[in-house]
Amino acid sequence: MRKLSQAILLFSLIVLSSCKSSNYKYFAPTVNPVLFQDKGEVHVSGEISSSGLLAKSAVALTNHFGIMGMYHSGGLGNYRAHEGEIAAGYFTNNVYVSGGMGFGSNFAYTDTTHVAKRYEGSFRRPFVQINAGVSGREIIGGIKGDAVFCLKNSYLFYNGNHLNTTRDRIHSEYFVMEPGFLMGLGSRVFRFDFLMGFPIHFTNTPLSKYSNARTYPLNIGFGIRFVFGRKKNLI
Repeated sequence: MRKLSQAILLFSLIVLSSCKSSNYKYFAPTVNPVLFQDKGEVHVSGEISSSGLLAKSAVALTNHFGIMGMYHSGGLGNYRAHEGEIAAGYFTNNVYVSGGMGFGSNFAYTDTTHVAKRYEGSFRRPFVQINAGVSGREIIGGIKGDAVFCLKNSYLFYNGNHLNTTRDRIHSEYFVMEPGFLMGLGSRVFRFDFLMGFPIHFTNTPLSKYSNARTYPLNIGFGIRFVFGRKKNLI
């Protein structure tokens, strides 16, 4: 499984870094696949992904209400982004339904010298997300495991400019559906995570460097997660 994950990650990096389209791009960060059980429960994680570095957190404020947040920084090849996200929602056994807002900015260099920029812009991304699965189930010998499925539905509002002599405007509004999953292994308070997502950009119009972003259909992440305040395991 480890070799397969490494091969998938290497393939995705090669494909994404080799794309030289004049279209502006948006790399979706991996989702936050948290599952709560107890009031006061806290999740904190760090992740290396195909879209950059991510820090994620989540807190259960009551027996059924929780919040989560994410910060994404970095990029791939000539692409760079800074992005934040905050959400709140309802949880019960093995399910968390939330809604929130993502916001940030991105740009791309013209070439590998990383001196001149080709475009830059900012965006907002309201979304609804459903997480469902199991978390903290004992596998063998005290090892705990997580298996969580996620479905994230976002609507991206993007405004920017190509940095040419005429500063051509970029404007987008489009829907992205992202199914994904997490697999985690570790102890009661510590997990090693593997995440994979498949952003799907639904559109009836062709890609355009002015109004239709190239949204890549794959993201992969490897992370370390801590879970504090959990009183018992989800079953």
